[in-house]
Amino acid sequence: MQKTKLVILFSFLILSVSCNKKETVEKKVDEAVVSIKSDALIIGDPFKYGIENLVLFPVGSNYKPKVYEKRFLKSSSAKQSAIDISFSFKMNTVGYFYDTNASTEYINVDEDQFDIRNILFYNLKTGVSYPLIHDSLHILSFALHKDYDNPLIFYRVVKNDNNKDSIFNKNDAVMLYVSDLYGKSFTQITPEDEHYVNYTLYSERKTILIKTIIDSDNDSSFTVVDETNFREMSLDKPAMGRSIFSNTLKDSLRSLL
Repeated sequence: MQKTKLVILFSFLILSVSCNKKETVEKKVDEAVVSIKSDALIIGDPFKYGIENLVLFPVGSNYKPKVYEKRFLKSSSAKQSAIDISFSFKMNTVGYFYDTNASTEYINVDEDQFDIRNILFYNLKTGVSYPLIHDSLHILSFALHKDYDNPLIFYRVVKNDNNKDSIFNKNDAVMLYVSDLYGKSFTQITPEDEHYVNYTLYSERKTILIKTIIDSDNDSSFTVVDETNFREMSLDKPAMGRSIFSNTLKDSLRSLL
C-alpha cells in the first residue's frame, strides 16, 4: 500500500513539472510575438482586374504588424505564419456583395489588419504607372461596371475614424467614390459624414439612388436607430449625389412620428 502511494505521488510530481514546463514554453512563444506600430509602406502583389494591359498594386500599411523572434520559431508552419502577408484585394467570393449590380467586386479581406490607402495602376505595355488617389483615404472595396454606357469603377472608401478605434473600416462612415475603368476622374459621390449602404440602379434613366445612414444620435456609429437618406446621381455625369428629400420635408415628417 505504501509503495502504491509513493508511485502515485511520484507520477503526480512528474505531471506537475510537465505542465509547468508546457506553460513556460507557451508563455515564451506568446512573448515572442510583439505587435508594434509601423508606418512602413507596403506595396502588395500585382493582380489583373480585367482591363487589358493594366495591373493593380494595393498600397498601404499594417495596423498591427507582428514581430516574431526567430529562436522561438522551430516548426516550419510557425516560420511560415511569421512571414505571411495577405495585403491585397481579392475577388469577392464570400456570397455577400457590397455592390449587387457589379459584374466583379474586389475586397480587402482583412480590413481590420491591413490598411489599403491607395491603388497603383501599372500599364504593362507602356511601363507607365500612376496612383488612384492624391488624398488621405482608406479603400475597403471596389467593383467594376463595364456594361454601363459610361463604364465606371465604384469604390467604398473611409476618410475619418468616427469611432476612434484607430482602424478605418466598415464601422466608420463609408463613402462612395467612382472613377473610370482606368482609375481616372476619381470623384466623391456621398459626403464624409454619411455612411454609404447601397444603391438602386435605374438603367433606363441612367441614374442611381444611393442609400446612406446619418449619425442622427451623435454616438459616432451608424446603426438601425439612425436616420437614412437618399441621394441621386447621373451615371453619365458622376458628381456628389443630390439629396432628393429636403430638410424641410424631413422635419415635417419627423414631427408626425
